[in-house]
Amino acid sequence: MLVTTLLVAFTGIANAQNMKVKEEREKMLAPYPQAKEGMVRYVIFLKEKANEENFKVEIVPGKVMNVDCNHHTLMGKIEAKDVQGWGYTYYEFTSNGQTRSTMMACNKPKEDRFISGESKLIRYNSKLPIVLYAPAGYELKYKIWKVAKTHTATNE
Repeated sequence: MLVTTLLVAFTGIANAQNMKVKEEREKMLAPYPQAKEGMVRYVIFLKEKANEENFKVEIVPGKVMNVDCNHHTLMGKIEAKDVQGWGYTYYEFTSNGQTRSTMMACNKPKEDRFISGESKLIRYNSKLPIVLYAPAGYELKYKIWKVAKTHTATNE
């Protein structure tokens, strides 16, 4: 009985914390525009880190496509835009779905693979979400990069 009571109490606390996080995230997203028709809004919330200036985020839009063994790249571009009146930046990926690829002869059957488009490296900032709009049917992946060591250039 005590275990059940504790479990219910912990579940209630966890649910309250999840609701608080959800409300905070909704508040953070309020200035950003809703996705236009045919577009999807992707949001990345970063964890707070010490020395965030030593990190970068690479955003990688793309699409799962049925392709051959060649190296394929999705054609498209990422454009930075401003949230009017706020000074925040969001990104918009546009693509007509065309790809370019190497032209090797393939003797393997086609397979579904994530084909990435242009990526963009942006500063790591846990205080604001990263917001990107992409056409429906596309995905957004991201990588976190960390500075390993700073080097000094020589003067010759």
